Amino acid sequence: MAGLAGCERGAPAPKASEHDHSQHQHDHVAAEAATAEKAADAPVGPSIETGSFLLSVAPVSAAPGQSGYAVGKAGQVEIALEGRGEWHVNQEYPIRVDLRAAPGVALKKNELGKDDAKEFSEDKVRFLAAVEPSAAGEHEVTCDVSFAMCTEENCILETRTVAMQLKVE
Repeated sequence: MAGLAGCERGAPAPKASEHDHSQHQHDHVAAEAATAEKAADAPVGPSIETGSFLLSVAPVSAAPGQSGYAVGKAGQVEIALEGRGEWHVNQEYPIRVDLRAAPGVALKKNELGKDDAKEFSEDKVRFLAAVEPSAAGEHEVTCDVSFAMCTEENCILETRTVAMQLKVE
């Protein structure tokens, strides 16, 4: 939790003394296992939207007039994270994007951090990842994103995966 103490809006840590655990039971291990199993079974798509954030990966045209990706031509994919409602991106948490691409697509970098962001604010974080296809067809690019979303009262650590198909001509 120490990493969350730096939230710019000063979200206080929950106080254990304010909650009486004797009134009910907590099964944290079972709850975490069920959440992990559910996440593993969920299909990975180009976007995930919850009540606290929207995370997406999308194609970016490599050049004006180019409709998609072409063999041997550099291009980019955009990874974007936006807060929803009262939630904002924790500016102090070390956001990280781990990238993987199917054979036929080279990545300029396999890991992106705060310094790589093209836009970095409480409302939105945006990365552009450089890709260069070496084979025609459809190739998957996968992004594992670690981040924290906060309100005035709470911060939640998230690790989510989004993926997209690169259509290469």
